[in-house]
Amino acid sequence: MKVLFLRFSSLGDVLLTMPAAKALKQKMPGVTVDLATKLEYKGLFVPPSPFDKVIYLDDKGILPFIKKINEQNYDIIFDLHRSIRTNIIMPFLNTALRKRYKKGALSRRLFARTGIRVSSFPTVLERYTGIFDVKGLPDTPWLPISGKDMQTGRYILRDAGAGMDRVIGMAAGAKWNTKKWGIIRYKELAERLEQRGYHVVFIFGKGDEKDREELLSVSPHSKLIDTSDYLLREVAYALSVMDAFVSGDTGLMHLAEAAGTPLVAMFGPTVREFGFFPSSPKSIVLERSIPCRPCSLHGSDRCRYVHHKCMKDISVEDVESAVLKLIVQASPKYTAEAARFVK
Repeated sequence: MKVLFLRFSSLGDVLLTMPAAKALKQKMPGVTVDLATKLEYKGLFVPPSPFDKVIYLDDKGILPFIKKINEQNYDIIFDLHRSIRTNIIMPFLNTALRKRYKKGALSRRLFARTGIRVSSFPTVLERYTGIFDVKGLPDTPWLPISGKDMQTGRYILRDAGAGMDRVIGMAAGAKWNTKKWGIIRYKELAERLEQRGYHVVFIFGKGDEKDREELLSVSPHSKLIDTSDYLLREVAYALSVMDAFVSGDTGLMHLAEAAGTPLVAMFGPTVREFGFFPSSPKSIVLERSIPCRPCSLHGSDRCRYVHHKCMKDISVEDVESAVLKLIVQASPKYTAEAARFVK
């Protein structure tokens, strides 16, 4: 049987197709699972990956893209996006069966605007796997990462000026301002962890240019990795050898989870019910229970209530304690050192 997943964006959603593919293959040994997505994610799906083949939507347009899909003679096509684009494309795809996942957009919007719950709010990954009736989710890492890949990751960290072990990564940027914790807080956290003998590396992605410049203006000697300098898969290799990673609700957070990295994630305007909390047991989510959460589905440029307490009330001490707790859990050799600082 040949199956195609259709998902164009964004990075986090595309990453979550990988454990869905692994779950389907575990349920149906021998099934071929392919992915159709945008060309910008080509650096993520270099072999090996959970997909047998990836078909990319490039600048040649929709019609050649449809033709490439139809040449494969898929038995089932799963629309894991349900966007205007996929709604237009799906009727033109030759297949015995088409299925669309339950996006839950209306119930999430209603919850964000009124606080009224009209759904059980399964996670995005649970919605994906629910289409083909799979129970239970694959453990991380979702990306196949070999010993050679991990060594590549250590070289990337070395080139960034960090050591090849005792490294903690941070993603200080975000697409929406209300998802940002604040450069000054990240700087203070980095200084605290460096005083404990860790190397801290900041990772910036597409659209994070202003955050990168702000960090360098207050901490000019910070160690940096820019995702534009590497394939996304290579960034995942660097993440895989880190002791921990700190981020808001961003695509890099999902990349760290896919790489199996212990993860501290801060959630402010968005909440668990929207389906994007990390599912790995090697993750800690920090959030504050305040009446105005959630305030939007994806974040916004400014806090509608001005105070931005959902992120500001997460202290540097709270994040530091969570990072050290993860290090204790992941590596007993650090227990004596780190346990003293865990609340």
